[in-house]
Amino acid sequence: MRMLYIGSFRFPIYDAAAARVLNVARTLREIGNEVSFISWGGLERPEDLCDDKVYRFDGFPYVVTKEIDFEEGTISKIKGWLHQGNKTKSILKNSIGQYDAIITYNCSLISWLTRFCKRNDIKLVSDITEWYSYNELKLVMWPGYALDMYHNQKRIKNKIVISQYLNKYYQSSYNIVIPATCDSSEAKWHQGVEKSRINAGVYDGVTLIYAGNPAKKDAVHYVIAAVQRLINEGASIRFIIIGITRDNYLERNKDLLSNGELSARIQFLGRIPQEDVPSYYALADFMVLLREQTRKSNAGFPTKFTESFISGTPVIANLTSDIGAYLKDGETGFIVNEPNEKGIYRILKEKVLTLRRDEIDALKVRTKEVSMQLDYHYYTAAANKFFRNLI
Repeated sequence: MRMLYIGSFRFPIYDAAAARVLNVARTLREIGNEVSFISWGGLERPEDLCDDKVYRFDGFPYVVTKEIDFEEGTISKIKGWLHQGNKTKSILKNSIGQYDAIITYNCSLISWLTRFCKRNDIKLVSDITEWYSYNELKLVMWPGYALDMYHNQKRIKNKIVISQYLNKYYQSSYNIVIPATCDSSEAKWHQGVEKSRINAGVYDGVTLIYAGNPAKKDAVHYVIAAVQRLINEGASIRFIIIGITRDNYLERNKDLLSNGELSARIQFLGRIPQEDVPSYYALADFMVLLREQTRKSNAGFPTKFTESFISGTPVIANLTSDIGAYLKDGETGFIVNEPNEKGIYRILKEKVLTLRRDEIDALKVRTKEVSMQLDYHYYTAAANKFFRNLI
């Protein structure tokens, strides 16, 4: 089949959504489909420009329409939201007959696409990975997203969903569940830890890691407080945080720290190139991920969980979404029953810090084995069956 993937991602490498759609597309290509992208954000990279004037990343043709990256200013953003999708509509109207199926990702054109695909005998598939909370969206955006989640999405008969939660919510449609996946054969997962050691240093104790924005859904401040307490008690432990600087973190969260203290062993490395992140995971003994039990956290599936597993780094987390299918206590990491400072402190003190180095290495080996269930190749058979029977 000739497929077109469209929506609110920043192709080819500029956000987690791009990683999501890229690896689903790799699965689809593996079973004999041709996949192209219309990316609403991101950048067309000069090195991706081919002789036929088409941009390709990993062999996938793509176009960037810049329909989610608005200019600064309230008026410009409102205009952007109101006209979002118009460029994509124009491209689709001029390419009728070129595609057998369209896959949408977080796309505000669902109602229009439903009619367009029906008129032109194109199969329509929705890739759903999120359940947005009203307080994380701009007021002008919420009505549209609510309409899509509660009404328009239900009109699409074929769905790729990222979790069992969404599979159950949209149980009346024809679904396939594909979590966040990676390509374990990519060179970045095998580059070693040399780069990360230069920036983070060599350490004999236990190394924890977190990569992302701690100001959002992940309760990193609980981990920081627990690690600080353990350091004060003399424990051999450090915590590496990628994605924010120390100054930025303190500016936002100083009131959460006891007496405002923060050890040098709690290291903030700021933003680093995406392709270097795996070397930091490989350097660490455990990745830590705490999320509150909300509809949003259970509907999604954390990309960083998959990335940690693919790198062979065990995870310490509370159970949200479907991560319990991969995170087994004492085998591929540790389960935190309470996603708060007390809960993570107890796990670190009673379980993690009592481990010998050979026991940590055994956890890493088991994590690497289980991670193959999060490699995109694992879903080729199920995807082949799904796409052969689209409604």
